[in-house]
Parts: sequence; structure tokens; C-alpha cells
Amino acid sequence: MMQVDECVHAVFDALNEHHVPFMLVGSLSSNFYGVPRSTLDADLVIELGSRNLASVLEGLKDRVRLDPQMVFETVTMSRALRADIVGMDFTIEFFLLGDDPYHQERFRRRRRVPYYGRDVCFPTREDVVVQKVRWARPKDVEDIRGILAVQGDDAFDWDYIHRWTEIHGTRALLDEIRASIPEI
Repeated sequence: MMQVDECVHAVFDALNEHHVPFMLVGSLSSNFYGVPRSTLDADLVIELGSRNLASVLEGLKDRVRLDPQMVFETVTMSRALRADIVGMDFTIEFFLLGDDPYHQERFRRRRRVPYYGRDVCFPTREDVVVQKVRWARPKDVEDIRGILAVQGDDAFDWDYIHRWTEIHGTRALLDEIRASIPEI
């Protein structure tokens, strides 16, 4: 049986093979920039276009089971498809790139970096903060604190972050989180 990371890498490979642009978001992007924490899922934003995700993942059907039912994420109004890794308690969520101006900008700004032997696209650290403050769940707030502490305040384009948090109405929460980061 394959391990979780091998299955996730196989999904990356399938997306690349079918020329599906994607970026790794959620807790794994927070782990990349901040303080790592365990997770039971991998979140990807994909630009599926006219492709069918079931067809893209066809070669993995013995390891990755795609749920045909679309789900809707209510905070950011995103549509997603979910897949489970067979025999493991791990989910991969495929968020479909929508028309939201911020989502479009975040996807455009993604950057390709080496990640466990593969080149994988991640959002910028600024976009991880903007998205995490938008969700504002307790684990997202902790992720933001970890990213800010690890990266350091000077590493960020605060004008960019402030612009989007003003638009999303999350600037006050961001300021509160920033004020809670202890000086090192």
C-alpha cells in the first residue's frame, strides 16, 4: 500500500501530465511558510477548464477515490471536489478556480518551488495570510501567527495584504493577530 505522501505526489503527477494548472493551499501551504502541524487533508486549487477530474485521476482509481458530488465552501463561495486516499484517513480537496477577483489574483501570483522532490506551485506567503485570515477558524489564526513569526514582519508586502483584507473586511482581525505575535 502506498503512503499518503506517495499518493499526493501521484496526484500532482497526474495533474501535471494532463496539463492542469494547480497550487497547493491550506495547511500544507501554511506548513511550508510557517510552523508545521499535522493534517488529514491536502487542499489544491485547480484550473480544470474543460477537463474532467475523474479522467485526470483515472490512472489512480485504485488509490484515490473521487466523490462525484460537488461541495460548496461557504466562506469564499468556492466549489470543490473531494477524493479520499483508499485505506487511509486522508482527503484531497480540489477547489475549482472561480471568477472571484482575489482567487484569480492569488492563482496568478502562485510560484513554483521544490517540494519533496517535485516542483509544486504554492501561493505567495502574503496570499496564504490573506486567505487564512479570511477563513478565520482558530487553526487558521494559529497558522497565521506561525507564518508571521517564522517569516518575520519585513518579509511581507503589507500594502498587498492590507488591500485585500480591507476588501474582505478582515483587516481588524489581521491587525489583532499581528499585535499578538511576541517579539523575538
